[in-house]
Amino acid sequence: MYDIKHDGRHKARCAADGQLTNVPVDSVYSGVISLRGIQMLIFLAELNQLERWATNIGNAYLEAKTLEKLYIIAGPEFGIREGRILVIFKALYGLRTSGLRWHERLSIVLKSLGFEPCKAEPDIWLKRSGNVYEYIGVYVDDLALAMKEPQDFIDILVNDHKFKLKGTSHIQFHLGWDFFRDEDGTLCMAPRKYVDKLIQNYERMFGEK
Repeated sequence: MYDIKHDGRHKARCAADGQLTNVPVDSVYSGVISLRGIQMLIFLAELNQLERWATNIGNAYLEAKTLEKLYIIAGPEFGIREGRILVIFKALYGLRTSGLRWHERLSIVLKSLGFEPCKAEPDIWLKRSGNVYEYIGVYVDDLALAMKEPQDFIDILVNDHKFKLKGTSHIQFHLGWDFFRDEDGTLCMAPRKYVDKLIQNYERMFGEK
């Protein structure tokens, strides 16, 4: 199936018909950091002279295993395996609990690296480093990092945990927000690219400003 992103891009995904299964009683979503949490994380990074990076974990749900008991009967697109019963063990997009399974997977990784969830906002993870704390803000598969040496953390995710990262760099654009410094050198955040894209889409669809 194709997922339509907020800017009109189409992303192909291998998805399951999770809507055909029973609705779970418990919450099954992956957690997200709040806008206030992002602002606080960036402020603390600036205050403590930490590096501010951002990265995205590609196809994050497929990094987790599902606990739902699922199988399919292979169609002709599976070639010589047509007609066979195939058991699904990956947390495919579309399943009821895939968000939660991915959140659990990432939590295990972060705890193994010494991070603990903030009690006030559980999707801010923190770890003491000398006389300061280092922080990770989690929005499903988008990570905002405030660290002394973020490249070391990135290397661990890639080499030890085999995550496929993209967009890894000093934080310039994250969760729809641009990060920049004004004439006085003050770090600022504003959704400039997001607004520009919305305006372009409107003009393309309606032919006027």
